[in-house]
Amino acid sequence: MAIEFNNEYISIVMEGNLSSAEEIKSFLDDSNEACNIRMPVVVLDMKNVKEINSTGIAKILKLYKNLQSLKVKLFMTNLDDSIKPTIKSLMLFSLIKYFDSPDDFKV
Repeated sequence: MAIEFNNEYISIVMEGNLSSAEEIKSFLDDSNEACNIRMPVVVLDMKNVKEINSTGIAKILKLYKNLQSLKVKLFMTNLDDSIKPTIKSLMLFSLIKYFDSPDDFKV
């Protein structure tokens, strides 16, 4: 995972799935760093995530909750078709606004 800085927001770019302990630990580290940076917006770029489990979903929700407490908005982009139905069925889009592409994102 990597954190990319933009003028008005930061992106957490996922470099793999959210289904193993190592991947989730890496996501947690980046999530904590994103919370500490305190930009007004965080974009979760899911372009490389093809698989996600319940622990991965729980960690995304924890990030959302942490950012909400800091008054930071969380957005998602680049969801793969393999995980989009899962995210949709859990109604995460009601909490986290989704954009098909980072180019569509405007702060």
